[in-house]
Amino acid sequence: MKKILFLHGFFASGNCTIANTLRNVLENNDSEKISVLTPDLPANPEAALELIHSICDNEHPDLIVSNSCGSFLAQIIAPIVGVPVLLSNPHFKMTEFLKERIGQHSYKSPRKDGNQCLVIDQQLIDVFARIETHQFDWYSPFYKNKIWGVFGDNDTLAHFEPEFRQYYDFSFHFPTGHTPTENDIIRYYIPLIQRMLKELEKPADVFRYFKHFKGGLYKYIQTAYHSETKERMVIYQALYGDYTYWVRPERMFFERIHKDGKTVNRFTEIDSAF
Repeated sequence: MKKILFLHGFFASGNCTIANTLRNVLENNDSEKISVLTPDLPANPEAALELIHSICDNEHPDLIVSNSCGSFLAQIIAPIVGVPVLLSNPHFKMTEFLKERIGQHSYKSPRKDGNQCLVIDQQLIDVFARIETHQFDWYSPFYKNKIWGVFGDNDTLAHFEPEFRQYYDFSFHFPTGHTPTENDIIRYYIPLIQRMLKELEKPADVFRYFKHFKGGLYKYIQTAYHSETKERMVIYQALYGDYTYWVRPERMFFERIHKDGKTVNRFTEIDSAF
């Protein structure tokens, strides 16, 4: 059974219209069994990214589908967890959105913990600002054709298709606004999701392979936590010499560095080492 992880927008929840429509349509499709995971994301983006990462570690989704702030988070995490993504109306400048809405709000759809209260304050904005500044630091050319965007022609809230196209090749449109309707999901999103599941199907080899900027080839084994600091680490193996195993902080493993006047990935993901 294939799995889809859906990441909702800032004021939404895993019980929003998009999530419910995806579950109703995809999980009741007789031709292909698909499970749709729709967690409630924390408002704090650092906590949300950690939750998303953990879900991907445990559930191994075939595809991430996201909307608005969820797309902001999905673009960041995709090359780290190694999952293709459909970004719907990604909001790449969440700080501007939040600054105009400081105060207490209510989530627009029910959350599992029963807490419908949401507070936007300067502390939350500062956390978003730190992440926003570095949101493309883990971009990988390997995902240029694996992260697709879909944009509402009448979206009055987020207009970031030009920024998206600086990094990714596939963008599509639907005729309404920022939040797709049930009909939009069925008519425009579902066909894209089915296409992505088919065209970007996981290879039989469960491992991921990377090429270091100096040329060495490596097999990505898994992530782990540092026992003292709880920092995420990457365990990987050299595919040359003594085939030594190595450990490096995840942030460092996936970061982009400056080399000979160019910005390159420290490790660039590749289809296969052979």
